[in-house]
Amino acid sequence: MNDINQQQPDKRHTKRVIPAPDQPVRVDLKGQGFDETTSAVNISEEGIGLSLPDDFLGSNFDEAITVLVKLPEPINHSFSAAAKVVHQQGKSFGVQFESLQKEDVESLSKYIEHRLVNTDSFSLMKMLYGG
Repeated sequence: MNDINQQQPDKRHTKRVIPAPDQPVRVDLKGQGFDETTSAVNISEEGIGLSLPDDFLGSNFDEAITVLVKLPEPINHSFSAAAKVVHQQGKSFGVQFESLQKEDVESLSKYIEHRLVNTDSFSLMKMLYGG
């Protein structure tokens, strides 16, 4: 598999947050020849950062995929969306949402604001500026 957009500058237009360890954002990925469940490393209104096992690396990401995202309490909302992999480096992947319903964008926005408000300063700086 080819690395996709590896080492591209950060082009995010929305805030991204890291889920709380005790309240992960569960993500099911489905595509041609694969069906994986994992937890988000980070999430924004544009997409999700993921880390997947070695045996997943052979999958063909030229195909469209579907993601099922389960946001934890207090939002407690699940949604399904078409998506595509926009970058990959080792076991880490960036998945961009292709289409979201208005209700799903609103739930994501509420979740992101909840994480920003309920995160200590050090972790907040890491979420916003990397590190």
